[in-house]
Amino acid sequence: MPEGRDLCTGYRYYTGAQIARGVSIKTLCDLGFSLSEIDMLLVAKTNHDANTIRELFGRRRQEIRSEVQRLQQIEAILENEDASLELIYMSLNEPLIKDVPPQRIVGKKGTGAYSETICRLMPALCSQIFSEENQRNGLKVTGPFMTLYYDCEYREKDANIECAAPITGRIVLSLPEMEVRTLPGGKCLSLIHKGSYSKLHEAWSRIGAYAEEQNCIPCGLQREVYLTDPDVVREDELLTELQIPIETDAGRPGN
Repeated sequence: MPEGRDLCTGYRYYTGAQIARGVSIKTLCDLGFSLSEIDMLLVAKTNHDANTIRELFGRRRQEIRSEVQRLQQIEAILENEDASLELIYMSLNEPLIKDVPPQRIVGKKGTGAYSETICRLMPALCSQIFSEENQRNGLKVTGPFMTLYYDCEYREKDANIECAAPITGRIVLSLPEMEVRTLPGGKCLSLIHKGSYSKLHEAWSRIGAYAEEQNCIPCGLQREVYLTDPDVVREDELLTELQIPIETDAGRPGN
């Protein structure tokens, strides 16, 4: 706000201190600092708090390095004359942290090789959900089908898997190894994979490496959420979301 205003001309008068502050704010904006960070920097300058200034400058330098790397990656992709849209999508799609709400699910568990077990469990799950009795009860599927993984590591032939669907309404279960429960919500590391299910292992490697780099601590069942129907969408257009529930700072020991 100006220090004063001429009532006749409406001209605004700024003090020297206000002009200096305005110049500082504009300079920090040009350097890419957010408004909250600018406020922290100006307070730190007033209080001669060099540690806060160094910390915020260091954080901004790291953000710039990351952005430079991202732009260099884009440049390298665009320089490749043989680059396809699929390659560009997979190269630029990055994991992110998102909030996932709790969901009431029905699931069927099984053990075996991944693809074979999922192909066995999904039809059984669907036959239960879409049985005449449950449809008469008004049972509805409220979101994409998913697969939950109970093992902490890759299992060649004896993976513990659950195929599940979020539901609402009354359900009658007649098949073994089926359960209705609430799947917890919270923070998840998420990555969208586009393409064949046979390439999902590459996406899991990417999101796993990212989690390790960012020191994310897994705290729940890893999930594949099938955003598109393979009976409707071409294999190369399939979208699958990979989710890894992670601990928040508040949930870690010592916080």
